[in-house]
Amino acid sequence: MWRSRKPEEERETYVNQKEELPVSAVEEKQPIEARFERKPTPAKERIINIGTSVSIKGEITGDEDLTIEGRVEGQIKLRDHNLVIGPHGEIKGEISAKNLTVNGSVVGNISAGQLVEIKASGSVVGDIESSRISIADGGYFKGSVDLRRCAGTREGRHSSEPEPAEVNTEQEALAELQVI
Repeated sequence: MWRSRKPEEERETYVNQKEELPVSAVEEKQPIEARFERKPTPAKERIINIGTSVSIKGEITGDEDLTIEGRVEGQIKLRDHNLVIGPHGEIKGEISAKNLTVNGSVVGNISAGQLVEIKASGSVVGDIESSRISIADGGYFKGSVDLRRCAGTREGRHSSEPEPAEVNTEQEALAELQVI
């Protein structure tokens, strides 16, 4: 019924042994700069952040999307890129961007290629020149707005030059007969 135990010598034991490779005295390593180098990402996917504790005086230009949570005093030029002013962001100066979203405070003129969006917590004091503008309920705006037309939207149907009216020659002849 009960099996007898094998003596400890006869027990089977399994031990995992790792095969160790000989260590060479000289290892080839990459320079530290190469190991920590970031891989480049396309410019459309990159978003640069300026944190809440950062304060900048001067001009900011770039070819990347930008989010500002800190303070900037000066000109911001991001012609073909998006700019987001975070809830803690404070801007004093002119802004030029493709799209602008304001959650914080902007004092200065704005020029946007497509859209200026003022969120509920956002405030803008200055003139806006853009194709579209959106002000959320609770957002603050004081200034003037110059809405431009986007290229290729309604320009084909509505042109700034008046078109000549079509005149029916028969009606013109009848009108002359009645006057005589």
